Amino acid sequence: MARNLVIDASVYREPASGVHLAVRHGVQAEIPCVKKSFEPLLLANFSVPGIECVPPPSWAKSAAGRIVWQQFVLPGLLKHHGAEILHAQAYTMPLNCPLPVLLNVHDIIALEHPKWCSWQNACHMRALLPASIRRAEKCLVPTRHVAERLHKVLGIPFRKIESVPWGVDFRRFSTPVPMKDLQLPGEYFLFVGNIEPKKNLDLLLQAYASCAGRSHLALVIVGRAGWKCRDTLQALRHWRGPGKIYWMGRLPDQTLTAVYQQATALIMPSLEEGFGLPVLEAMAAGIPVLHSRHPALIEVAGGAGLPFSQNDNDELARLMLKISENPGLRNELARAGRNRAHFLSWERYGRLAAQILCNM
Repeated sequence: MARNLVIDASVYREPASGVHLAVRHGVQAEIPCVKKSFEPLLLANFSVPGIECVPPPSWAKSAAGRIVWQQFVLPGLLKHHGAEILHAQAYTMPLNCPLPVLLNVHDIIALEHPKWCSWQNACHMRALLPASIRRAEKCLVPTRHVAERLHKVLGIPFRKIESVPWGVDFRRFSTPVPMKDLQLPGEYFLFVGNIEPKKNLDLLLQAYASCAGRSHLALVIVGRAGWKCRDTLQALRHWRGPGKIYWMGRLPDQTLTAVYQQATALIMPSLEEGFGLPVLEAMAAGIPVLHSRHPALIEVAGGAGLPFSQNDNDELARLMLKISENPGLRNELARAGRNRAHFLSWERYGRLAAQILCNM
């Protein structure tokens, strides 16, 4: 007999990026696979065809409202719907939950590096993340790096942690899309991500200033302004160095795909990541990837990108020049990246997540 599964994806909200995008794509991939063994109920502000979806109340869309809803309302909903297992999609769960819980832990950056996070997020994670991880029956993480951090920082045994990488919509990013309405140069380096401290944009700006005169490429920044980024935003808006910088803010999906496809290379200089979706998106779009030597990015790239020290702008500048001047290297990296992105699909994620739930 099928068990009643509740999927808590209440964290998702628009405009979505990073973890929110991963939650939506992960749930959409997981549900067709779990329907063989479960009767799923989705709690989210998006729907998936063929299953019942209950959106949280409008007051639960804020961070504070979601905490109250998850801790004090969700347990009653689980009981009302006869839930037998809960898949909590993002970091926290009801601490008063008698059911077995699969908890997705995308990273523990807010615990290890609160200075890089908004104070609201740091306080939320400090209050609920360690207890949620310890009370969950299993933790699902996107990289072995996150698994190792859970083990080292919180003492979580590896037997309790399952590592399943996120995926990418290969068809979307690999299907050619014409560039419309954007006045961008013919050649440019690309960064995609929120403007926030952990993204290490200052290193990228320093490296670009060193190589722009020789490479003759612009730098395009795609992503919304986040937190603790006043100086970085000032530099983007009033660039006085060589070359030219375009800060595009957040872009619609189709436009973002076109911007990826037309770029010379993606540069991901992060200080800390749990995964790094832009790496896979760029690889699926057929462009080379330069990424910092952060363990999660090395793991995601799988040897198909060019790594650099996250503290050495000179090394990054040399790689940017190298990639701009060597079409053969660009083609080689693009081929390797496509193969990597094709392997890490959301369908694969959905199958593996469903297997974990079936074994709980």
